[in-house]
Amino acid sequence: MVRKHLVSPWLRPVPAHTAQAFAAVRDAVETSTKPLILDSCCGTGDSTRYLAYRFPDAQVIGIDKSAHRLQRYRDSNTHNCMVLQADVNDFWRLAVEYGWQPIRHYLLYPNPYPKASQLRKRWYGSPAFPSLLALGGVLTVRSNWPIYVEEFALALKIAGYAASRQTLVDAAGITAFETKYAERGHRLLEMVCDLQQPLP
Repeated sequence: MVRKHLVSPWLRPVPAHTAQAFAAVRDAVETSTKPLILDSCCGTGDSTRYLAYRFPDAQVIGIDKSAHRLQRYRDSNTHNCMVLQADVNDFWRLAVEYGWQPIRHYLLYPNPYPKASQLRKRWYGSPAFPSLLALGGVLTVRSNWPIYVEEFALALKIAGYAASRQTLVDAAGITAFETKYAERGHRLLEMVCDLQQPLP
């Protein structure tokens, strides 16, 4: 499936609401001199706010498709942070089309979809996967599901990239999901891949 998506362009039209959301921030991103960081599927924006504080010299954009989750966003009172409602699958395609090149990209929403029939809903099984790769930057993925992280790393290897994996011990959760993992005694797994450095 990964190989198929790597050679087959995704022809689904971009929905109007995502195109409008992209247009609303495009000028701010393209006129900024700050490096760009994307926080895809940011939920309530806790991770977006965290990243804005961690990288004060960057412009951090959190994206989530749920208006309900974004309504719970608490303003970070920082100058380098914004959240918006959009479907990341289509937002990524527009970002690639307009030449955006984030230095870092975070996927902290676990998105496992555990059933085999749901593979296409996982990021690496989605037709949007090539757009995720084309954005470049350092990709960081976190989850509590080892198979999801292992499959993600394998998909990246098929696409020509190497990913490192580690278990984060005593790591402070930066999303509601990660906090829930810790409370239930789950391991937090992290995968990092530099998409600017393909395998030789």
